Amino acid sequence: MRLKILEMASVGLALTLFFTSIAALVLQSGLGHLERFWDWGLLALAVLLAASAATARPWKTLGPKRASMLQADILFFPLILYLRISGLVVPDMRLQLSGLDGSFGYNLVFPFLVLLASLVAIKDALNIHYRFTTKGRQAFVFSLIRLSALLTILILGGIFFTILFKGMWALSPEFLTGPHYSLGQKGGISTCIEGTFWLIVGAMLVSAPLGIGASIYLNEYSRSIKLKRVISIAVGGLNGVPSVVYGLFGLAFLVATFGISLLAGSVILGLMNLPTIILTSQEALKSVPNSLREGSVALGASKWQTIKKVVLPSAMPGILTGLILGVARAAGETAPIMWTAVTFTAMPVQKIYGVIPDPYQPVNNLCYHLLQLIYFLGAWDVESNAWGTALVLILLVLVLNLAAIMVRNHYRKKVSW
Repeated sequence: MRLKILEMASVGLALTLFFTSIAALVLQSGLGHLERFWDWGLLALAVLLAASAATARPWKTLGPKRASMLQADILFFPLILYLRISGLVVPDMRLQLSGLDGSFGYNLVFPFLVLLASLVAIKDALNIHYRFTTKGRQAFVFSLIRLSALLTILILGGIFFTILFKGMWALSPEFLTGPHYSLGQKGGISTCIEGTFWLIVGAMLVSAPLGIGASIYLNEYSRSIKLKRVISIAVGGLNGVPSVVYGLFGLAFLVATFGISLLAGSVILGLMNLPTIILTSQEALKSVPNSLREGSVALGASKWQTIKKVVLPSAMPGILTGLILGVARAAGETAPIMWTAVTFTAMPVQKIYGVIPDPYQPVNNLCYHLLQLIYFLGAWDVESNAWGTALVLILLVLVLNLAAIMVRNHYRKKVSW
């Protein structure tokens, strides 16, 4: 029991140092009382691990190499304390590396050393518990995976709740239903919400039929392996092209034809979404077993009837996953549309017969509106509206994604193979 208590205390203290050091690295604020806590924590880790090793007596099963590595790990903690006592790691330090213009300060170096020490402590505690067998290494790797997942959730949750806390005070009926004026200092974002919605709809009208159609042809009709390989490489390459390049393409070709308009922005966003939709739809179609196709053909169905009635319904969950990614990307892009579709004026979306938006007129957009407000920070009182715009943009993307996920889950329930 004493051995387990020592190991649990080592892991618990190491996890505390891990999360506090991560917080210090992310926030980059003054360390304050954390310095004293880390000093005592490092000393306590050295004592706990040395006591665990002395109690477990792993030396009988360890070779000289592993035994020396364990001793070096235990000495690593007092080494960090020595660096602080000797004055090598102090608040006014600047670490300059050759070839780099920047430098690393105390608020970065000391938390990083504590983070590294916490990982070493977790590794050694698990190895001592499992007597340095493969189970110890496996437990350490699994612990890193769990910590990575937890850390990701905490970071994303922190970002979301920061935006939620700072943006919720700007939300009001007037903010959501009125246009902005006075360079965004007053008014709302109704024209931005409407413009963003129509840009997303236009992008999906362009990309969804083309992307799904191309994937059906490549997977169901094309018999040329070389053609499939060339197209797959080309699509994969286009998927990695920066969005600003698409914006330059739209400025050079689409704006010259259609002008700065909803149509030009929808087309360029649709072209950006094409690679993602093609790749995900192809993988969804490949996941449908060939036995379903063969059974449909054996019953007398034609090629298209088989695709329409058997293959597409079975692959629909995967296809909708690609569409969800396309919606999220279309809603969050700024560079492609800032040169092709948007304007900062509070002009409402021009509509034909009051329903269909005029595709040849520019629109406002949440991303572009937020970008302009960020430019005005410090010169105008727009910070509150900027946080509110960011919150509305995130909520819009979440609502669209949730709706698409519900539709995907509805189709997933019908898949019975």
